Amino acid sequence: MKKYFIFIAMLLVSFTMTAQNQKGEDAKEKFFQAKVREMVYRLNITDEQKPEFVKVYRSYTDAMRKAFGEGKPAARPQKPQTKEESVKMEKEKIARQQRVQEVKLTYIDELAKVLDAEQLSRFFSVESQIQNKLRMKQSKGHRPGMKGPRPPKAPRQPED
Repeated sequence: MKKYFIFIAMLLVSFTMTAQNQKGEDAKEKFFQAKVREMVYRLNITDEQKPEFVKVYRSYTDAMRKAFGEGKPAARPQKPQTKEESVKMEKEKIARQQRVQEVKLTYIDELAKVLDAEQLSRFFSVESQIQNKLRMKQSKGHRPGMKGPRPPKAPRQPED
């Protein structure tokens, strides 16, 4: 009986994990589709350009996720305690920036095959604006210690 209980518990856990992964993938796809709609609108991408653009943009987005190190747990940045920790953190930051620049250099040729000159010159700027907008939207109200307007003070009650 105990074996059956453990087996059923393991099945439930595996189903739950599969459902969570599916929800995460669905959310990523919806997020990507929203970004595509915004890029198509803001860059005036034609219906003829759109299928090839989506293909290249999906590949670009996946490469950027890898460059940023998606999949690593999002640790809250902490102040370095020692000079060595500070040096290590700065080197990691610079290495990540280099990976991002390499992805951009790689994909600019692919994007040039799909976009015209004006669209290409605006691509990285528009993409950056969209990312910043989404970052701000995600962080709103979710970061402890976030600066913002202070709540109004309660009126002081007179002491007896």
